[in-house]
Amino acid sequence: MRLSLAVFGHLVRRGSLRLPRRTFAVSVFADVDLDLREAEIATRRVTVHVYALFGNVDIYLPEGIDVAVGGLIIFGRRRDWGRDIARAAEPALRVGVHGLFGTVDVWRVPTDVHGAYGEVITELRARQLKLPANSQA
Repeated sequence: MRLSLAVFGHLVRRGSLRLPRRTFAVSVFADVDLDLREAEIATRRVTVHVYALFGNVDIYLPEGIDVAVGGLIIFGRRRDWGRDIARAAEPALRVGVHGLFGTVDVWRVPTDVHGAYGEVITELRARQLKLPANSQA
């Protein structure tokens, strides 16, 4: 089990982390940046449990990994950004979101996007605007 906890602060976890079967990210009146783009997934299925209480959690994933995001936020928001492209050979990652007055964003980052987190977010938001809208006939 891996725990990333921030209380009244800002926590950044990045680099070549080894993700066990269960990983927890907890934000209490704080910001958490959990960058899993270089993470090594230890098992076939990994679950990241995210708890946001009056806080913000941003999870950065490489585009193309099979990700399922679910959960409940009360008086907050949960958003998925980027293209959801799954490849059968990639391991499955589940993100379980639980929050109260919190925000959780899952960012699927293409390999050609680099820079600080603010620059990555700006680029992904711009690309999201360029995606075709669902049209109703």
